[in-house]
Amino acid sequence: VNRVTCALCDMVCTSVSSLKAHIRFRHCDERPFHCHLCNSGFKNAYDLHKHVETHNDSDAYSCDVEGCGFTSWTLQNLRQHYKRV
Repeated sequence: VNRVTCALCDMVCTSVSSLKAHIRFRHCDERPFHCHLCNSGFKNAYDLHKHVETHNDSDAYSCDVEGCGFTSWTLQNLRQHYKRV
């Protein structure tokens, strides 16, 4: 197993590619993915996608359990709600 240590912290990665990802997400402030609605910046497309969902005027996802009333802007939060309930 290869071990590559980050020069900026004590993180040890198993490959050069995972070290590059670690540096990009933990030590780099670059946020190349921008929201077209508010210009907030994000480090990856997934985080941008999650953010854009928060601009939805209505709650796109709601719990279908009778009497619950839980609503969410994201499917991920609805899934977490189902796991808790």
